[in-house]
Amino acid sequence: MKNIELKISVKDFNEINFLLKKIKAKHASEMYQRDIYYCCKNKRLKIRNINDKEYMLISYKRLDKASSKISDYEIFDINPEEINSVRSLMEKKFKQQIVVEKNRDLWLWGTTRIHLDTVSMLGNFIEIETIMGNRDLKSAKEEFNNIFDLLGLKNHKKIKGSYSDLLLEKLKTKPEKTVKFDQSVLVELFTRASKPA
Repeated sequence: MKNIELKISVKDFNEINFLLKKIKAKHASEMYQRDIYYCCKNKRLKIRNINDKEYMLISYKRLDKASSKISDYEIFDINPEEINSVRSLMEKKFKQQIVVEKNRDLWLWGTTRIHLDTVSMLGNFIEIETIMGNRDLKSAKEEFNNIFDLLGLKNHKKIKGSYSDLLLEKLKTKPEKTVKFDQSVLVELFTRASKPA
């Protein structure tokens, strides 16, 4: 799966909440997320906990640049009863890198997800993700650019990497030795514990 995404740093969400209501974006949900990132050479890899009820493995690959970029990702749901087994298997393959905790307020506009994130130790961010689906890149970019303009984000600070990168930098943590991700790892991990989302 692919989307076009961008992360932006903001002081607060007052203006963005006003604009989201003005353009009639749909408020979908509020949630707590805890992401465990693992050291992986050729893509990013994390286990996500949502409200201590839902769990998933997310792998994705994208360029690190302070502008919109395409993210190529896979999501696998994890049976909550198997989360400890999956984590144990993961940690045999990959070293845990860092844990990122955040509260997320999710809004929807067309096929675009707007995340208002308050990230522990880092502050407030807006993340825009326009899902490409079966349409071409030009159509997806048009939607992305429309919501970007409607929310008046041009003059806000764009973020190059992920929350994990920002937190590692803040904590002055040196990157760990990484292991190359191989698709066969998923087969071993999810033979009984999960299914594609």
